[in-house]
Amino acid sequence: MNDRHITISPHADPNPNSFRTFTVTFFSTPITTTVTATPSVVRDWLYRVLRTHSSRRHKLIVGLGVQWNPFSSDHPPPAATLQLCIGRQCLIFQLLHADSVPLSLRRFLDDPRNTFVGVWNHFDSAKLYWSHHELSISRLVDAHDVAADRYGLSRQLSMEKLAQTFLGAVGVKKPERIGASAWDAYWLSNEQVQYACVDAYVSFELGKTMKLWDWDEYEGWDEYL
Repeated sequence: MNDRHITISPHADPNPNSFRTFTVTFFSTPITTTVTATPSVVRDWLYRVLRTHSSRRHKLIVGLGVQWNPFSSDHPPPAATLQLCIGRQCLIFQLLHADSVPLSLRRFLDDPRNTFVGVWNHFDSAKLYWSHHELSISRLVDAHDVAADRYGLSRQLSMEKLAQTFLGAVGVKKPERIGASAWDAYWLSNEQVQYACVDAYVSFELGKTMKLWDWDEYEGWDEYL
């Protein structure tokens, strides 16, 4: 994605069939990334991260991304992975390979106190619902809509351009060949893990920098009235 400023290092995990962990370094910031299809690992990750950020529970920003298999025969294709990022912790939950979804995650996604942020994410909530786990999400914000309404920027801005404008991260790229790869694979490649992590982490940082916990979805509608 950006070989000079974004790298990935796998960890030597004790039980790689249950979960794998990596350090993705984004412009000198290390992000611990957990990849799993195991519900108990997801539950433990969520408990640990929310305990760390308990002081922000009423204005919690969560970077969110969804990947799906472009080669799926299902129309529309369901979500293959759900990526969440809070601070420097990222989770890649392999929904297609998961037997179930922890109740704690369902409640977390449906909690209106949490603001889930992405870029060009208008169909993410639908893809999550189309998955065989039928996940629902209560408060999903698209950062490029906010950039247009609050800052007067183009509604066509990419995540790469938003990262440069708001985070000072120049040269972030989302290669199409990785975005269109087989996300239904159980052993996701290092490139896929890095791609998914950066997608969620940049979304989190945009949400924090733009203070999207106080975003009103009707803000900026005056121009249409």
